[in-house]
Amino acid sequence: MAQSQSIKRRWSLVRQQAADSYLILLIAAFAVTVIMTRLFLQLSGYPQIGGGGTYHIAHMLWGGLLLFVALVALLLWANHWVLWFAALTGGIGVGLFIDEVGKFITSSNDYFFPLAFPIIYAFLIGCVWLYLRVRRGQPRDTRTLLYHALEDMKQVLDNDLDPFERRELVGELKLVLNGACEANQKNLAQALLDFAQAESTLLAREPNQVERVWNWVKFVAAHWPSRRTFKWLLVAGFALAGLNALFQLGALWSWLAGALDSAKLPDFVIVNGKSQYAVNNPTLLLVYQFANIVTGVLMGLAAALLLARREWRALRIGTLALVISLTIVNLLTFYYSQLYAVGVALAQLVLLAGALLYRWRFFINK
Repeated sequence: MAQSQSIKRRWSLVRQQAADSYLILLIAAFAVTVIMTRLFLQLSGYPQIGGGGTYHIAHMLWGGLLLFVALVALLLWANHWVLWFAALTGGIGVGLFIDEVGKFITSSNDYFFPLAFPIIYAFLIGCVWLYLRVRRGQPRDTRTLLYHALEDMKQVLDNDLDPFERRELVGELKLVLNGACEANQKNLAQALLDFAQAESTLLAREPNQVERVWNWVKFVAAHWPSRRTFKWLLVAGFALAGLNALFQLGALWSWLAGALDSAKLPDFVIVNGKSQYAVNNPTLLLVYQFANIVTGVLMGLAAALLLARREWRALRIGTLALVISLTIVNLLTFYYSQLYAVGVALAQLVLLAGALLYRWRFFINK
């Protein structure tokens, strides 16, 4: 019985202390890499490394190389900063790798195939969902807390523990002392606590440039702009998104008018890079236009409610519309237009971040 419990404990997974931070860095690096790669290829006319003859060095190979570098770094070095390096390098590698998915879902190795970018975007949404799940639940059992404390001791040895991390480490070790049932765990926690609290091991260090910039960003986000200015910025953002519904309605009307004139629905031509694709699926087009109109109307309603001083309801409706658009509608937007969809998704993400920040500053954090 004791042996089976020992084996179960040995294989029981323990989450990294900053797993959510590593994930968001990986996701950001992945998304930025895909966007920058597509933008660079579009502006440069889709050049081919290798001259276009016998050899063609696809950027997927560079992505695989970076993934290998990230994995080897994790296997070779135990420094705390290696995890950040692996998250950044791995995110860039994933972006370069998955950007060529169109070549591997078509028999003609078609990089520009319209379904490629929705697949990439769906993968990104899946990564964001994983991040939200990881961020939501933080296990606090004594075994996990000791894992985290031992991980923090690396920063103590490197004299890289800031005051906030020091307080967190001391607090976790005290939780182990108060909650551990095993004497060995308490002894280990006490020894680590004594070592962590020794003044000789915790020299004060100044924040580095990245930390100073991040602290400045957090300060600005918490104090600027004023509530009135912030509200008008949100009204403008939601209003512009609502106007998009009218443009989509006009496009739908023009499309249907063309169908009435020709007695059949015209093809919708998708232009991706050097290729063109004709889409003649009326159901898909109607669903896409209808979804755009619905989310746009909801965002317009959010702008109107903000003007009517019903801010909490406006934020709920506007946030819901943005989440639906980012997770569902944009899958179709990326199918029909890649670069336009990138701009739309980034604008909606900024607007969503603004709405969440407004809610945090003036409602939740009161």
